Amino acid sequence: MNEPQPNTTSWQKWTVVILAIPLLYVLSSGPVIGLAFWLRETTGWDGFYQVMWLYYPILILGHDNPLSYYIEWWVVDVFRTVGPG
Repeated sequence: MNEPQPNTTSWQKWTVVILAIPLLYVLSSGPVIGLAFWLRETTGWDGFYQVMWLYYPILILGHDNPLSYYIEWWVVDVFRTVGPG
């Protein structure tokens, strides 16, 4: 006979969601910041820099860490633009 299984799929789904959201946030930082800087250079409108507030928790970490190199790769190599300043 088949015995009812405990509802493990529900907590597994929530675990995946809880782990996926921060991962997607971090991985999206490079393309979104790179696109914002490229749009700034293309249009001349400084409003695109507002995206930096969205990623402020990442940007506060400063330079010389793998995440800053990831963002710099998107900005400099992929979008071929420069950051603010």
